[in-house]
Amino acid sequence: MVTARCRTARALDRPPWLGSFVSKTRRKTDGGTFAADGQNDRAKVISIPVSQEIVRDLPLPLQMRDPSILPSRANLIAASALEGKADPNFVLTAEMKVSSDGGSLRLMSGASGHETGWFPSWKRKRLQHWEGMTQLYTLLKAECDHDVLWAQSEARRFCFMLDGRWREYTCDVEIMMADGTRRIIENKADERSLRDPDYRLTLAGVHEICRRVGFQFEVVMADEVFVDRHHRDNIELFAGRAFTTVTPKHLRTIDAFAAKEGDVTTYGAMAALLEPDFPPLGKAVMQALCVRRKLEIDLTGHLSDRTLVKIH
Repeated sequence: MVTARCRTARALDRPPWLGSFVSKTRRKTDGGTFAADGQNDRAKVISIPVSQEIVRDLPLPLQMRDPSILPSRANLIAASALEGKADPNFVLTAEMKVSSDGGSLRLMSGASGHETGWFPSWKRKRLQHWEGMTQLYTLLKAECDHDVLWAQSEARRFCFMLDGRWREYTCDVEIMMADGTRRIIENKADERSLRDPDYRLTLAGVHEICRRVGFQFEVVMADEVFVDRHHRDNIELFAGRAFTTVTPKHLRTIDAFAAKEGDVTTYGAMAALLEPDFPPLGKAVMQALCVRRKLEIDLTGHLSDRTLVKIH
């Protein structure tokens, strides 16, 4: 399911469906980068003045990360970090840039020293470029999250003047939630990646811009993507089944069951309902329907035939 420019990876971090496609490379093209699927050869970059997107009277958060995650001092960027270094109107002069076709602004770097590649996203209807396993896992998790409409890697660039220097920052992942919330994600392997004070100041500037336009900005470490190994295994399994064939009969069967029995059943019962003659195929169809937001299953725990399934 994944096309990549590499051949080896750490055995413990390689998804089973990634196979032998993953490796490390220092291959470089003439421009230093190459497109995943040719889409960006035709796309144009659109500049959006932040002043047009500002939302008034937003509450000021005190940190970049999800409040449910206990942050270290390396990741706490208080609003006061900008005092004395940012012009009060620096947000008004900032710009955000996106691709006209909704794809990635920054594609695979030939000089990258870590895993890189692409995977086909059902929700985004295109190949997703990824660089580093943390970014890949963030994309896969979003692919299987019922509350996510779509996720796009390297989708938005922030350009602004801060502390006497012009700065440009491209987010790792942009996520559109079903409730309309837009999340900007910065992926890091661990806390050491945020030791540079100037880089943290850049992130603080991006955070302030996101706050003013109504986006959520988060720094997500590698060990924060999944709850545990069961969660990771479930995400890899469900994302790998996204393109399983789902027929109109499957959908009619689910709707008829929900109308008669209610919108909650179990994992084993739903598999048998979808494919009575071969429940393993029913499970594959059910996993695809979770990616397509027809069914919802809690993937953070161990899956069994008694796991609850909600019909939407």
